[in-house]
Amino acid sequence: MPSTPLFEPSEFFARRSPSLSGAAIILLLAGIVAVASAAPFMDQYSPIEFSTEMLVFSVLFGGLLGAVVIWTVSTIAVYLLSALAGGSGPLSQVAANIGWALLPLLLMNTITTATIWIFASFGGLPTVTPTRMQYPSWLVLFNSVIGVVGYLWIGYLLTYAISEARNLAVRRSAVIAGLVVLFPILNALLSLL
Repeated sequence: MPSTPLFEPSEFFARRSPSLSGAAIILLLAGIVAVASAAPFMDQYSPIEFSTEMLVFSVLFGGLLGAVVIWTVSTIAVYLLSALAGGSGPLSQVAANIGWALLPLLLMNTITTATIWIFASFGGLPTVTPTRMQYPSWLVLFNSVIGVVGYLWIGYLLTYAISEARNLAVRRSAVIAGLVVLFPILNALLSLL
């Protein structure tokens, strides 16, 4: 059975050289799924009625833009932090490994988006204000738990992704991965307040 980055990251990143194209597909899908969670709220955002084509274009473009930003910021942060820790290795391998290590982000976004779409399908769509969505407290808790668990999982995968891409000890890679996922974890926890 082939190794997967989700459950055997040390083996996956050590034995394979993950592709940039695979990483791009993972992040593009994660971005599209995340942006699709806003589609049920479009009529609350704007008085303009969006056609199906415009909505699909918006989701695809927003997903692409989100994927590029997340991938770029993550790759640069990991590359610079690992350079400070004495790591060496090509930027392209860091970018590929980062994309594959963010695979749980696709799962997290899918769970969150599916929850919102189910909510919308049964008429329980929350109200949107300019500053925040008014979700029921159980849904805020659910999404926060998904976020914390998902980013801890990403941190675990990033540890091995960084170690292999930058030729660093696992312990140093874990510190860098921890720094990278610290902000999203704090954000998920702060959403409970």
